[in-house]
Amino acid sequence: MRKGLGIFIFCVIILISAGGCSKPTQGEPGGEAPAVISVWYSFQGKSEEELLRQFTRINKEHPGVIVKGEKVAESNFVQKVWNLQAGGEGPEIMIASRATIFHLYEKGAISPALADQYHAFPSAQAVFTFNHQLFAAPWIADVPILYYRKDRVQEPPLSLSEILDNKNTVAVKTLNLALLSPWWKAEGGILSSEGMPVIDGQGNIAFLNKLLYLKSEGLLLFDSQGQDRLVKGEVNYYLGWASDSTVLDKAGIPWGSVSLAGLLGANGRVFLDHTLGIANSSVKTVSGLENSIRLVEEELLKIETEESVQKSTGNVPLEDAYYNSFQSGSYNDQIRITLENAWYLEGNNLDWRWMEFENTAWKNVSAGSNIEKELSTQQLLALEAANKP
Repeated sequence: MRKGLGIFIFCVIILISAGGCSKPTQGEPGGEAPAVISVWYSFQGKSEEELLRQFTRINKEHPGVIVKGEKVAESNFVQKVWNLQAGGEGPEIMIASRATIFHLYEKGAISPALADQYHAFPSAQAVFTFNHQLFAAPWIADVPILYYRKDRVQEPPLSLSEILDNKNTVAVKTLNLALLSPWWKAEGGILSSEGMPVIDGQGNIAFLNKLLYLKSEGLLLFDSQGQDRLVKGEVNYYLGWASDSTVLDKAGIPWGSVSLAGLLGANGRVFLDHTLGIANSSVKTVSGLENSIRLVEEELLKIETEESVQKSTGNVPLEDAYYNSFQSGSYNDQIRITLENAWYLEGNNLDWRWMEFENTAWKNVSAGSNIEKELSTQQLLALEAANKP
């Protein structure tokens, strides 16, 4: 009897001990403290509000992590990261523009993103690919698209030339290369040849002359408030950004859209300049935090998260699976066509650099400067930059 009781008590002790050895979940009572993941960003307005909502959601759904967001001015982003990393500090994750991530890469401040549970469009992945290695996860972008008034335009236009030949005015948000890149490229625009800049190429001159001619004929109207002109019915067509869709939705007007790739053909490819990626710090990505960093990144890259961001800000998801269920011809289907046909340009391709010089010339031409003079001036500056060690 005593022997049986002793065996029973021994078994109970073993069971209690075994149960007591199970490790409590991180972030729960008795477990390890949550991993604090600092995320830096440069968002403002609705974009910042939505991002902070996502941080709150992640913290609630995953008690093992605490995501702390910090807004940093775009102009100071790279230098601030670099300065703090020198002392082993700074953020674990950075959400930043194409240009900012490129400068962080140049300084050695980022390491390849840990997230791998996503599948972005190849053109978007190229933006953050440096020397054939993907360093940041493509997240969201703003892309150009042509809007039209569905109550005044009976059928979606089949081409841009059809709109202009019928003497319709198109409001254009700004004279900007990223916005007009599909049209510019379809018309023979060029940034480089054999690795050297060609800012003053004949295709670039001809395209700007064409734009100014169409403007003089009243067929193009460059106006930063072009979407408001569409809302008020002053124009039936508006060439702007995907993020402008939030203004049109709020106005409650019947609107449709067509991708520039659809209007301009195979050569009408978008320059994905307005693209945001998610990157890791090369200093703060230590083994003890890798799982937590990966979790936060993949939560942000989820289709449901990108969908919420699009609804709030108008910026479009770069996860290709997001577009699988949309009806042919719908707005998001037009975005899909845009992203599938976007210009495939890797992050350290020199054309990104020459684009800045071309854009400066366009800005000055918009202010009234001579086309050939401006392009020639920027060509010389680009050549100087190309010859610097």
